Amino acid sequence: MHVLAVGLNHHTAPLEVREKLALGSWQLKEALISLFDHGPEGIILSTCNRTEVYTLADEHYSERTRVEDFLSELADMSVSELSPHLYAFQQEMAVSHLFRIASGLESMILGEYEVLGQVRQALQDAESTGLISPPLLNLFQQAVRVGRRARLETGISRNSVSVSSVAIDLAKKTFDDLSNCKVLVISAGEAGKLAVKALVKHGISQLIVTSRSYERALALASAHGGKAIPFHHLKEPLIEADILITSSGAPHFILEPSVVAEAMQSRPHRPLVLIDIAVPRDIDPRVKDIENVYLYDIDDLETVSGWNHRKRAKEKGKVMTIVDAEVAKFMPWWHSLEAVPTITALVSKAEKIRRTQLTRTLGKMQMSDEDRAAIDAMTQTIIKKILHDPIRYLRNSDQRDNYIQAVQELFDLDNKVSS
Repeated sequence: MHVLAVGLNHHTAPLEVREKLALGSWQLKEALISLFDHGPEGIILSTCNRTEVYTLADEHYSERTRVEDFLSELADMSVSELSPHLYAFQQEMAVSHLFRIASGLESMILGEYEVLGQVRQALQDAESTGLISPPLLNLFQQAVRVGRRARLETGISRNSVSVSSVAIDLAKKTFDDLSNCKVLVISAGEAGKLAVKALVKHGISQLIVTSRSYERALALASAHGGKAIPFHHLKEPLIEADILITSSGAPHFILEPSVVAEAMQSRPHRPLVLIDIAVPRDIDPRVKDIENVYLYDIDDLETVSGWNHRKRAKEKGKVMTIVDAEVAKFMPWWHSLEAVPTITALVSKAEKIRRTQLTRTLGKMQMSDEDRAAIDAMTQTIIKKILHDPIRYLRNSDQRDNYIQAVQELFDLDNKVSS
């Protein structure tokens, strides 16, 4: 049994491609079931910078084709169009990749915390389907544990910035002093909360919050001295605001050029900074052609996050040491799973022989139930002791594949499958 990871991220695919594969929390369960219908079980990790599928594969990794077909269908692109953006990792490389993601090493904002929650959410969504086998679930459980350990034992996330807080650095390219700025935040989720927290630190003059859930928008705004507005009442706030930060989670644009152009007519000569950290994007990119409008998307964050990478470069090496050690500890357990079908078949055959012979022998003897139970327990112990060393070698030996084949042939086991 092998682990295979197939996906794309901000290094291999532009935003225009990534957003086609971005999945909201309400879409993940349906996507997991669709993946299962394509053949392999799998766990889907979808963040603003990546979409990846982790699945079990045979020794020839034939599942890769089925995963690529699934992703192409999801993106509504042909395999030939999508495949140049895809990568695939196998075994140790796949495990190391996931552990690095959970530790914040693969994020655009090095060490950011949100990704650990996203790995945890991917695990919970997969568990809820009831379709995922224990090995994959354990892989993600270990990834969450490694991510926590990396943050506890190193400074990779100390005074950590988030996507939302780096977005505010983009706004400062236009407005040196944010204390005089009015800001509209379209999100009351995690991204919105982090943005508001960072904005309040900069002492903005006025905060306006909106969301598809007015109640959540009201709670967030009230907690920080701002005001909430209904989701579809954006006309007046667009005229008033200096900065807009959005991450609504909508599957389509919520701000079209016509809406922004109309607002700009009522505020001539005043710049408007629009920061779209949503994937898929909330703002039609044609908005950037409007005079005095400065539009940034998630990929623009990289231009202002370089200092964060330099600041944490020393910690990156420490985290990699942890990741490498955890991969080295995890892989022997993973490899031992290759022997499980053979071990199960071996134990089952031995137990069948034991029961058959025990029944035949005890049927010819007159003895108490207590004596029968004692003989039954004794024969179980004999079987366990005889099989103990073979099972240990099957699980732990570097020559596991040879031992598996030998045991299958020597004991004529029904489970004659290649590991």
